[in-house]
Amino acid sequence: MKNGQGGVKLYFVVISVLALGVSAWFNQAQAAECQTCTYFVQTQ
Repeated sequence: MKNGQGGVKLYFVVISVLALGVSAWFNQAQAAECQTCTYFVQTQ
C-alpha cells in the first residue's frame, strides 16, 4: 500500500462517519418534530 492510499482510506472513513452522524441527527430532529403530529392524529 502506498502512503497516499492510507490517507484516502482514512478520509473516506471520516467522511462516512460524518455523513452517518448528520443523517442520524437529522432523522432524530425530524422525529422529535413529528411526535406532536403523530399524537394529534392518534387522538382524533
